[in-house]
Amino acid sequence: MGRIAILGGTGPEGLGLGLRLALSGEEVVVGSRQAQRATDAAERARARLVAAGCRTPFSGAENRAAVQGADVVVIATPFAGVAELLPPLAPDLADRLVLDVVNPLIRVNKQFTIEHVPDGSAAETIQRLLPRSQVVSAFKNESAEELNAIEHPVDGDVVVCSDHPDARARVLALVERIPRYRPVDAGPLVNARSLEAITALLLNINRRHRVVTSIRILGLKDGKGSQEAASD
Repeated sequence: MGRIAILGGTGPEGLGLGLRLALSGEEVVVGSRQAQRATDAAERARARLVAAGCRTPFSGAENRAAVQGADVVVIATPFAGVAELLPPLAPDLADRLVLDVVNPLIRVNKQFTIEHVPDGSAAETIQRLLPRSQVVSAFKNESAEELNAIEHPVDGDVVVCSDHPDARARVLALVERIPRYRPVDAGPLVNARSLEAITALLLNINRRHRVVTSIRILGLKDGKGSQEAASD
């Protein structure tokens, strides 16, 4: 697919996803508000990749520099920061595929739940803030811990939704490049509301049972999640 920039790429979710994408052959640049922080995180990630026999380019840069020349831009920041981060970058992200992995999580009475979002979901907020971008939601339910544990493969279904069929199809293909992840086409972006709620549920299950869980969608024909892809 080319060069992938990950804003919030120094955090556990963004960095873990970056490692998996690099292992699948995608060039990655992690972004941060502080260029040195991004560079340091990329250096550590690069050392882990080399130890695993992977020499795919992996670098770090300040956010605006990171998105320059990127074919895909991943938003992996906390939800609380997107309203400040994205509007200044909107011109740079116009006509780009923007991959949203953000969950608006809060804790209430020691339980994870979803923050009330006026737009309906973090995904829909990001699309509103980036009206000229093609926002796709995916990797909402994948564990940061598992993504970072590159010594063993990940497993599970990655549900993908977007109002832009062509962009959705590109992300479905990207997911398929990561061994043992299965892409599932969930249609329009409104379905991100359900994905974000599932993440809260999984975290509560993890805490209760002291495990790391994932999801698998049963009943799909021939075991494929993207056969009905991207025409709606």
